[in-house]
Amino acid sequence: MKKILGIIAWSIVALFFLAIVSSFFYYGYATKKPLKGKGEIEVVVNEGDSLYGVVERLDDEGKLKNRVCMNIYMRLKGPSANILPGTFEVPADSSFEEMISILEKEPEGSSSSITIPEGYDIEEMGDLFESKGLFTKAEFIEAVKAYPVPSYIPESTERRYDLEGFLFPDTYKFNLNVSPEEVIRTMLNVFEQKVVSIVGNKEDIYKYVTMASIIEGETMADDERSIVASVINNRIAKGMMLQIDATVIYALGEHVDTVLYKHLEIDSPYNTYKNYNLPVGPIGSPGLESIKAAMNPAQTDYLFYVLTEDGVHHYFTNDYQDFLNKQAELGY
Repeated sequence: MKKILGIIAWSIVALFFLAIVSSFFYYGYATKKPLKGKGEIEVVVNEGDSLYGVVERLDDEGKLKNRVCMNIYMRLKGPSANILPGTFEVPADSSFEEMISILEKEPEGSSSSITIPEGYDIEEMGDLFESKGLFTKAEFIEAVKAYPVPSYIPESTERRYDLEGFLFPDTYKFNLNVSPEEVIRTMLNVFEQKVVSIVGNKEDIYKYVTMASIIEGETMADDERSIVASVINNRIAKGMMLQIDATVIYALGEHVDTVLYKHLEIDSPYNTYKNYNLPVGPIGSPGLESIKAAMNPAQTDYLFYVLTEDGVHHYFTNDYQDFLNKQAELGY
């Protein structure tokens, strides 16, 4: 009986040793030549992707031999990599280090650099993406409508687009074959990195971005942003309508050079000539300075402002008659 138990014990040890040896050889094989297939394997790197993210995508696409081994390898070796956006052709027999080396060299003609101006709304972004040849405006709009809404955006049936205001305006480099969903995910990730991190209470994000989108639409002068924020707060505190032209233009759904009295009558939850308080949602994607201004408004008693002769700065006042006089002086 003891002899049988001894044989069983040695068999278990032998199997355990064999498993370790096999794992070691497979681990080495899976990391020295991590890619499946023959010839060249297409590897896509999007703006903001980490090496871990690229490995995860390769595994999801069935192009990786063993993701677990790769994760262990990256944790143990901690490879530093400055991978660049683009679509890369990587030989299937490349080692992991050779693949990284390829991903660090920008491929020619495979990506497009796009700058999203501050204040752009989703439809303007769609026009821009289409002009750059990434995808059509209609495809982008459909992807925006279908994309899962982050938890910091409250539910509403009145908004034009749930993601309006939250696709961060910045310069991006996208692959020419990028999908609208990947673009949306990238822009939301940048928003969360730059904005969510500086807002203490997530419940305030929506309010700040909505206010910041108005600030972005009302002034181009950085030194005025916090003052415009104070006017918004002061008018709300006094129970006044905001009566801001930028919200009317968004409500119209098309750009107009001059807001006319007939435009002020549009029935829309975005029209602050018809509704009190902030509109139902952002009217564009504000930049970081406007968001900071919304979070830290100046302390003033101003209730009115009018654009001055330089076309950039505004005249601020707390007196309605003074406001009317300034308008007459400027020829409005």
